Amino acid sequence: MVRLRGNRFQADVMIAGVRYRQSFGTREEAEDYERSLRFKKTANRKLGFQDFYRTHFDYLWGDNKAPEATRTCLEMLDRYIKPKTRLAEIDRVFVFDLVTRMKADGVSNSTINRRLSALSKVLRHAENLEITRRPHIPFLKEPHGRERTLSDREEDKMVRFFEHMGLDWAKALTTFLLYSGCRTGEAYELTRDSVESGYIHFGYAITKTKKSRVVPLVEPAAEAWAFMCAASGKPKPLDDYSRNTFRGHWNLLRIHMGLQDDDEFVPHMLRHTCASRLVSRGIPLPKVMLWMGHDCIQTTLRYSHLVPHDLDEAAAVLTSRPPSAMDRRRRDPRHR
Repeated sequence: MVRLRGNRFQADVMIAGVRYRQSFGTREEAEDYERSLRFKKTANRKLGFQDFYRTHFDYLWGDNKAPEATRTCLEMLDRYIKPKTRLAEIDRVFVFDLVTRMKADGVSNSTINRRLSALSKVLRHAENLEITRRPHIPFLKEPHGRERTLSDREEDKMVRFFEHMGLDWAKALTTFLLYSGCRTGEAYELTRDSVESGYIHFGYAITKTKKSRVVPLVEPAAEAWAFMCAASGKPKPLDDYSRNTFRGHWNLLRIHMGLQDDDEFVPHMLRHTCASRLVSRGIPLPKVMLWMGHDCIQTTLRYSHLVPHDLDEAAAVLTSRPPSAMDRRRRDPRHR
């Protein structure tokens, strides 16, 4: 309804229990606003969950470094949420049932949480558009993280397998990941100019934490990088070795090593191994934090149990006795 208030025209419209009011200089502008608002709210409200997130996906995740991972999470939710399910139907009971069904299918807590996070963002966006209200979404307790590392024996076996199979790219990339400690996604974004003068430069645009870091280029990583640059003619050497191809070669390695059922034997384990080796060989945790590019020291503290003899000095302090006043007087040359 448009009404005259003073010398201005007020548009006053109620949609799904929510009132919208705005003033305009002319009646035509107020009426146009009402028609546009009704159309926009009604059109969005009629979208099912699947149509809604597909319509708004680029707005929500288009700027992410790896939007496909989120798209996969949402597509997995499509197995549990019927395409025409209205957003208003997704309430606490709906979410509880959703989690129950995923757990019954053997989906891990961490995977369920990633899917719930994507769902929550979609519903928050719908709430901002005043289409529905986002229910409380309880996230599940997750394990502390992967503990699997690559042993020296497994590293040798991995290298020999890739050499025997002629998978030079796989050998080079795994070696680079292991001895640089970088994430796989970061390695794929490195340009030739990113590695120079014995250092690897990870710009803020390619890191998970959006913070730049520089790490030394140790000899095994340098040899691997030199191979990848020589084998590729592109600015980003790894553009000539797709992630899908690398995933296939890694799966061949798992089969060869009889680790098909080891869920933690994944490429990210190489980064975890790098951090574990740094800590276990005496590098202080703050330096490891800088090398790995962790956003906070709490992440690095996962490796604190690997610090060799870290508490021995503290134990020695407890068992030693502080000097008495008499001892201090005896040591003072003025009292001799």
